[in-house]
Amino acid sequence: MILRRLYLYLVSAAAMVLLAVGLVFLGATVLLFAFNDPSAESSRSQLAVFTAMTVVALPVWGVHFWVARRFAMRDPFERASALRRLYLYFVCLATALAAMETLAFALFFLFQPVFDQLPLNGLTAAQLGWASVVCVALLGFHFVIASRDRAAVGEEGASATLRRWYMYVALLVGLLTMLSSAAYLLQLGWTKLVLGSIVQYLYMATPAGSVIAGALLWSFHARAVATNHISDDRHSTLRALEGFIAVAFSIGAALFGATQILYYALDRALGVSNPGGAGTNLLAALAGPGSLLLVYGVAWFLIRRRLARDARTQEADRQAGVRRLYTNMAALISLGAMAYGAAVLLGTLLVAAEAPVIGIKAPDWKDPASLSLTLLLVGAAVWLAHWRQAPWAADRQSLSRKLYVWAALLGSVLAVLGGGVGLINALLQQVFSAHPNLTDENNLNFGRFLALIVVAAAIGVYHWRVLRSDAATRPPKVTAQPSILPATVAVIAQTTHEDAAPTAEVVGPHSRRYTLVVTDANEDDVHQALASLPPQANYHLTPTEQTVDGH
Repeated sequence: MILRRLYLYLVSAAAMVLLAVGLVFLGATVLLFAFNDPSAESSRSQLAVFTAMTVVALPVWGVHFWVARRFAMRDPFERASALRRLYLYFVCLATALAAMETLAFALFFLFQPVFDQLPLNGLTAAQLGWASVVCVALLGFHFVIASRDRAAVGEEGASATLRRWYMYVALLVGLLTMLSSAAYLLQLGWTKLVLGSIVQYLYMATPAGSVIAGALLWSFHARAVATNHISDDRHSTLRALEGFIAVAFSIGAALFGATQILYYALDRALGVSNPGGAGTNLLAALAGPGSLLLVYGVAWFLIRRRLARDARTQEADRQAGVRRLYTNMAALISLGAMAYGAAVLLGTLLVAAEAPVIGIKAPDWKDPASLSLTLLLVGAAVWLAHWRQAPWAADRQSLSRKLYVWAALLGSVLAVLGGGVGLINALLQQVFSAHPNLTDENNLNFGRFLALIVVAAAIGVYHWRVLRSDAATRPPKVTAQPSILPATVAVIAQTTHEDAAPTAEVVGPHSRRYTLVVTDANEDDVHQALASLPPQANYHLTPTEQTVDGH
């Protein structure tokens, strides 16, 4: 049975790829004759090749897919098999991505006369448009087949996972394509508005086409998920992973734009005429970071709202693990930016104070001070937004939080070691020198390394305290007897104002049922409170119909 499925769907996939390639290039060659292109006559041999590919691949694909469909219609297990869904969703993903790319390039050639005042290349636009039509037709055919199979026999386990891989990869690619292209289009338009022109060989039609193609790919699959799969996917790991990757990109791009804007503003406020080599026209220099902040800032807000809606009910274990990994990774990266900014800023101030003492001219402090202050402020804002010193018990004892704390400790200790070596080296260079010179510029390294030690030590001490605090809240380990099987705990939660003592009832040789009385709390609060149970424990909330006073 499995070998038969494998044969049918492998041949169907290979024949379908050959059919798609043949149709695309056959149509492109026919369009050469339709547009009276000079290369049409020399393309007759290619016309024969692509016609042969299409004529051979079509019946091979049609017969094998028809046979596979006959078996699927007779047997519900065959129709719901993972191999069948793998074929269908692989074709859907491949054709969806190919359709986005070909449509983006087709729109680029169509938009060139509008955005860039270039002549229309109708032949190339038509060829790419035909390729998009072929990809969309194949996508629609296989998407409808998969939808009918899902409606007839359902979709669970590996089949549902394959569908999520297809849809959320397509969603992520479409969203990131749309956002990056929109930011680039806004940057080019901003630059053209300020300067009157843009750099040669940069075309506004390129991001304009990609924006529309990415938006179509994203909106089609977002609509399909919202209409048919939202209840099944709300707590899936892949949905959470897609959302956190998208929000991570949005946060990174938006904060980079905000950092650049703040850096330029501080530099100009301190009197630097050419901040960061961006030029003297500050409004034109803000086109790139301003576009990133505007586009990705809006995306950040909207995606975070979606993630918050998904998290209003209880998270699945792996979904919560993805959230914790993202949160602690964002906290670690922002901590590094904050620490670097603080060390450079403190070092710049110490060098400016040390230079007059040893009798040399202080180096320029304005540009490094503005850049380090920007990193410090932005890094601190992101770190405070993600870091919680005392979160819920499950988050506090998670592996990703431990990795964050130990990584911060390791980085701070290594920084103290490096700073200490540099500090002692700056002192001993003059002690061991045959001709000590107090006015040597290398003596300024003393202030830089001292700043590094101070900042790293502060971060290390703080995270050492966090580590001890987390260890103190860790529940004690219970040594399980070998003869006792893992317990299954069922908790019946009810809301009442009466004091009731918990009672235990033996329901099996190795299981007990506990009645837990909870007051002034909702179901989410109970889930969070019980999140620190041992891994082998299990619980189930059964809402009671009884209200206060038995009414």
